[in-house]
Amino acid sequence: MKTSLRLIPLILLLAGCQSHMQRVADCKVGDWTAIGHKDGVTGEPANYAERKDFCDDHADKPAVADAAARYTAGWTQGNRDLWFNLGRTDGNAGSHAQYDRHAASEDVRDHKTPLNPSAYDAGWTAGNSDYWRDIGQREGAAGQPLTQKEASRGKASAAQLRFDEQAYTNGWRAGNRTFWSDAGYSDARGGIPDSEFRHRAAAARSAGVEVQEDSYRTAWNAEIVNYWRNLGTQDATSGKEFGTRGREAKAKGLKVYEKEYREAWEARLLTYWRDTGAADGYGHPFMLEQRISNASRDGVFVIPGTQDAYTNAWRAENARYCTPENAFERGRANSGMAVEVCAPALQNQMKHAYVSGQDFEVAAAKHRQAVAEANDLANRVRDARGRLGRLEREIRASQEAKDRPVNDETAKQDKRREQERRELAEYLQRLERQLDDARRWVDRHDQQMQRLRREIY
Repeated sequence: MKTSLRLIPLILLLAGCQSHMQRVADCKVGDWTAIGHKDGVTGEPANYAERKDFCDDHADKPAVADAAARYTAGWTQGNRDLWFNLGRTDGNAGSHAQYDRHAASEDVRDHKTPLNPSAYDAGWTAGNSDYWRDIGQREGAAGQPLTQKEASRGKASAAQLRFDEQAYTNGWRAGNRTFWSDAGYSDARGGIPDSEFRHRAAAARSAGVEVQEDSYRTAWNAEIVNYWRNLGTQDATSGKEFGTRGREAKAKGLKVYEKEYREAWEARLLTYWRDTGAADGYGHPFMLEQRISNASRDGVFVIPGTQDAYTNAWRAENARYCTPENAFERGRANSGMAVEVCAPALQNQMKHAYVSGQDFEVAAAKHRQAVAEANDLANRVRDARGRLGRLEREIRASQEAKDRPVNDETAKQDKRREQERRELAEYLQRLERQLDDARRWVDRHDQQMQRLRREIY
């Protein structure tokens, strides 16, 4: 909590700096209408003299001759925009006018904001109209009749809220057009003939809903083309073709777009054969004849572009599969390599690269083991050196002690320590030789790994 309290002055200081910098920037631009508008819309009282003094201190050029008039005009508009927007927000929320609450608010008191009831009222009226327009649009789009506005009028009356009949009606008409557009779109997307409009229109009229035939047919005509394209795309890999679809469409009176269907149908088949060729090309033999033989079983069709699409995709993926790098990595992973699918001239190289990858992993395991052993020996050498150093310091300290007695006991002690020192020194030498050997093995394995990778080409 203390930290938060200490941060408050810093935050306020930063905010003040930003405000100051923005004011300086405004002064340098010299747009006094904009300066006045900013003051007005942020709730500040009009104060041209203060702004002019500030700009005289920070701007590179003096204020224009009519700066005061421009500032006043900008401030007047800004103050109006402030109150208009407050009113519009309240009106748009479907609430009553709350001018008195805003006028008595803390912000207005702190900034000494000049009041503007007429601007607030204008904004509230505009927001209230937006509110009823939105309700009308939602109800129109939901397929409700225009008479539904009487229910809205009743709700407004009960709440003693202004009801804007014209705004509601305008919104409802826009929503009603959306309702019929959505109906046309939905029918076309589902492959339902536009003759369905007659049934929809009859049902709408019986429910008291206004009919918008143009909206329905415009949407239906725009979407029916996509229906045939989507159908062609779907049929291409489900064993169906235009002949069947055309007969079905004619039987139910649906408008036919054969060209668009066939274009989408063929495009999907080309994609299918490319994808199939690519899948076969990566590690599988060239199986075009087999794929063509099984096309009917797989629910697809053979078209003039089948051979090229499959072959080109197969070759591209086969070339990506039959590379020394890929064979080497597959050997490392021990995941198998179908060398026989590669060109005869490449097969020996692929075999060599694959085996090299396997050998690389063996060498890598040995390298890791050698590194671990070298690290262990290095730690043991470091420990032995530390112990030897401490022992030698103890021997020197004992020998240099002035009050050290000279007798058989101290002689025996010196002899034991010297023996311990020699043994520790010999142990350290053995460890250092072992460490040198371990490091040489690390280098040998590393060189072997590099050679195996290098010689795959």
